[in-house]
Amino acid sequence: MDNNLSEQAFNQLLLQIAGKKLIDSLNMIDSDSKSKIEKCIAITNKEYSFALSLQADCVPDSKRMIIQTQKRLDSLNALLTLAKLI
Repeated sequence: MDNNLSEQAFNQLLLQIAGKKLIDSLNMIDSDSKSKIEKCIAITNKEYSFALSLQADCVPDSKRMIIQTQKRLDSLNALLTLAKLI
């Protein structure tokens, strides 16, 4: 597969998993897909930690936030595994 096509495919999957807001905040336009995924994982880990702290404070919306960030982390890690294999 052409490198440009595979890069576009990864960027599209990353956009679907992470969301436009997170991707726009990366400020990594010329970076490779693997670096972008790793940055998304780092940001999502921070969001997950924040959600856990909210849960400790008994914030009602924390459970939803934990579930969403965990799903995103699972998907990002799967995408990172694919990126390493390709």
